Amino acid sequence: MKNWSGTEEAYRVSFATLCAGTVPMVLDGVADGPCELLDVGCGTGELAVQARRRGHRVTAVDPDPAMVALTRDRLGQDPGTRVQVASLPDLPYRQGEFAAVCANFVVNHVGDPRACVREMARVAAPGASLAMTIWPAGGATWAQLVSASFRDAQVVPVPGTRLSAHLDFERTPEGLASLATQAGLDVLTAEEVAWTWSVRPEDLWAGIAGGVATAGQTFLAQTPAVQERVRECFEERAAQAVGPDGLLHLPSRAALVLAARG
Repeated sequence: MKNWSGTEEAYRVSFATLCAGTVPMVLDGVADGPCELLDVGCGTGELAVQARRRGHRVTAVDPDPAMVALTRDRLGQDPGTRVQVASLPDLPYRQGEFAAVCANFVVNHVGDPRACVREMARVAAPGASLAMTIWPAGGATWAQLVSASFRDAQVVPVPGTRLSAHLDFERTPEGLASLATQAGLDVLTAEEVAWTWSVRPEDLWAGIAGGVATAGQTFLAQTPAVQERVRECFEERAAQAVGPDGLLHLPSRAALVLAARG
């Protein structure tokens, strides 16, 4: 999985709140009642917290110790909850240990998506449900705002990192569903879901300035003078886009797949 080390606080105040938009949809799709639930790539712990509120016995894992610490702090001391440093595609759990497995915006960050989905299927019990989300192709509204600010400031692009062709997959609901099918899972639902991310401009900016995701890494690769121009351009554009409440209301979408292990 991608290394988020050093960006935890910037992520917490910015893109973690974006990713939280799909948490109710993910949890609605995996279990009718309380069960043993695995949250893979827990990040700041929003899915784990909401899952516990629903009565699930939660195991939450993340490869970043700082993210694990954030999640553990939010969950507190609970004998029915485990929070551990672990990552796909090598989870430290026995075959068939969980009745529900969730991966909210995780599969788009791993080096071998097929191996990772197979590993999630391995730890899922017979009859278990799995829910996965990814960012679909096409560019998010927030990214369009940031990209426009980059253009205004004449940002120098940095080389991107893409998976090799034999590892990559189509970033659509159908493409994500194909990973589940190849892992031996029965796909129940594959759809695009939508919500509105309401965020303060300064919180979105904190993610960029803090180096989160490709946009943040691109920003940090610029000279101080260019970084200052980007900030000014972003503030100008954000000021034009905010609502009367001072928030940016950004339409957002994700690919959501619900599957079951036969």
